[in-house]
Order: sequence, then C-alpha cells, then structure tokens
Amino acid sequence: MKKHLTILISVVVIALVIGAVVFFFLKAQNSGDNSADPNSGDSKVSASETESYTEPVKLYKIGIVQNGLGNASKDCYEGFITELDTRGILDKVEIVYVVEDNKDLCREKIETLVKNGCDLLYTIGRYASETAAAVTKDIPIVFGAVNSPDEVGLVESNEAPGGNVTGVSSYTPCFEQIDLIKLILPEAKSVAALYSSTDADAVLQGIVASKEAENIGIKCDQYPVEDEKALKTALEKIKKAKSDVIYIPVDKFLSAHIGTLNDFSYENKIPVICGDEATLEQGAFATSEINYASIGSKAAGMANDILFNGKSPATLSVNYKHDCTNMVNRPVMKKLGISIPATALPDVEMWEPPTEAAKASAVSYKVKKIYMPSRFVATQQREMAMRNARAARFLALIAYRRCCIKHIFINFL
Repeated sequence: MKKHLTILISVVVIALVIGAVVFFFLKAQNSGDNSADPNSGDSKVSASETESYTEPVKLYKIGIVQNGLGNASKDCYEGFITELDTRGILDKVEIVYVVEDNKDLCREKIETLVKNGCDLLYTIGRYASETAAAVTKDIPIVFGAVNSPDEVGLVESNEAPGGNVTGVSSYTPCFEQIDLIKLILPEAKSVAALYSSTDADAVLQGIVASKEAENIGIKCDQYPVEDEKALKTALEKIKKAKSDVIYIPVDKFLSAHIGTLNDFSYENKIPVICGDEATLEQGAFATSEINYASIGSKAAGMANDILFNGKSPATLSVNYKHDCTNMVNRPVMKKLGISIPATALPDVEMWEPPTEAAKASAVSYKVKKIYMPSRFVATQQREMAMRNARAARFLALIAYRRCCIKHIFINFL
C-alpha cells in the first residue's frame, strides 16, 4: 500500500513539474514573439534596439500601362523594370502592371489606377499616354514610345513640357539611318527617299532623312507615292536616275508592298536602308534600330528624378536621344554582292534568320522571364521562414510531451 502511495505521489509531482516546464516554455515563446513585434503594447525594447530602429521606407506606387502587345512594348516595360533594379529603387516602389490591347478597357483600367491612387504613371504607346493625360492632370506621367509628343498635344513643347507629362520619344532615328549609309556604303553618292504621301509620319521622316543626306554630302531625291501604281512608277524613275541607295522610313504602305520593293532591289542591286527591324527581317538590306529597352531605361531614370529627386515633369525635357543598333541583313548583303568595310564591322550587327531551335529558345526565354520586385520575394521568404520556425517549435513541443508521458508511464509501472 505504502509502495503504491509513493508511486502515486511521484506521478503527481512529475506531472506538476512537466506542467510547470511547459507553462514557462510557452510563456517564454509568447514573450519572444511580443518583443519582436514593434506594434505590441507589452513589448519591451532595449536602448540599443531603439537606437537601431529605423522608420520603414515609403513605397511609391507606380502604375504601368501597356497598350500594345508587340515586342517593342514589352522591351519598353522590361527596360523600365531593369533600370529601377539597377538603380536600387525597385524595392522602394510598388508596381501595378496593366497590359490591355482593347482601348475601352485600357481607359477603364487607367481610371481605376488613378482612383486607387498612384504616385506616377508610366505609359507605353501613344493611346495609353494620351488617355492617361486626359484622365489626370495631377499625377506625374512618364511616357515611352510616342513618336511626336508635341504634335499630338501631350506636351506644350519637347524642351519644356509644361504640365504633368514628359517621357521618351520613339521617333524613328532618321539621322542615324542616313548616317549608316556613310558607314557601310562609303562610296554611295545618291539616295532615293521613298515614302507614302498619305502617311504624315512617313512624309516627315522622308523630309528629315533628305535633309540629313544633304548634310553629309549625299544627293537625295524624294519619291512620295500614294498607291501601288505610283510605287511602280517611282521605282522606274529611281532605276533611271541610277540611285545608289533607297531609303524608306517606317511606312505601313511600303511595308505592305515590301515584296515589290525587294524584287526591284535584288534585280537592280540597289540596297534598301529601312526604318525598323521588322522591315529588315522582311528583306531590306540594313537599318539603325531603336533599342526599345533603352527607352524604358531612360523613362525609369525620369521616374527616379520625379519621385526621389523632387523634379517636375513640367521642366523635364522630352528625351529624343536613342541608343541604336546598326543592323545588316547578311543573306541580303550576299544576294546584292555587297562587302562592308572592315572598319565598319565593329559597329554593325549582322542579322540572320533565326533557326527553329533559336525560335523555340526565344519563346521559352520570354515565357520564363518574369520580373518580380525583390521586396516581394524577400517578404515571401521571410513569411516562409516564420512558418517553418513555428512548425518546428510545435513539433518539438509535441515530441517533448510524448517523451515525458512515456517516462511517467514507465515509472508508474
């Protein structure tokens, strides 16, 4: 009897001890959690912790609106994000990225962004930029890839925008494209500027190109055309004039009839300098192409000046300077029998049609290339670590309790 009483008392004592251990363990855990929470009213922070505490950095909200779905628009976006990251400010902004090709829906989404509050809007393309400028006169807007912002009324002037809108133009680099003639075709003496007379942008580009050609000592004749019949007539005149080079700007009409132009070029051995990479890929000889990622990069620099350096869009001049890539279509070069001077090769990128494997690789890369601000990544990692730590503590506590109960049961027996 006495032996059983002793065992019973031992069990009670051990149970009390275990209960006390568990109680103080849980209390210590709660105390540790509270002390780590700066919002807890019961937390006690040491003097050293108080001194090291800093106020959280203000997050600026940037709404990015992309109206086009082409590669140029995507490059404008990626260049913007990459530059923010390079400048070390991606963690200081909250990005809301909207891609909408439907104009009505695009306007609705811009209105929603403005209603919900944004510190800055980055708009890619003319429609998104004009719509944002119509929706708000207060929120700073930085546009990318708008040809002539002054002519469409986005800014009062390119030098002094005067309102809440500024940005980076994507105006076709006519000067660079004409200068390319001197670089890769130094013996050329004459150029035929061929463009659609019904496309205002194409007409302006043709005129600018003609003036630049004259500035660098190349004779230039202009051939505005309005339809397919006029195009064929112009090509006959160019052949008769024995022009050394044909220049075409970014032109929807000529792009639609590029086959006719290519046939003429190959047959008469007259190279075509074109306004964009898309036309080069269709069979033109060479171009100086805007790097659209650089447009995004420059726009990010302007956003940085506005948000972090206190500058106003009204006084930030529109950026017209482009980082361009000189490109030559290698198969067309061989077809025309042209040799590029060795001195020009370091400044030229040789373009060739991509293989099927390269196309598949490019698609795979674009699908996997997702930009996420590192602040979000860090937050996710921190939350995961906290969940793992809590789970580990819980499992340890269960294991400890099981061990204690097993020990008591064995002693009791």
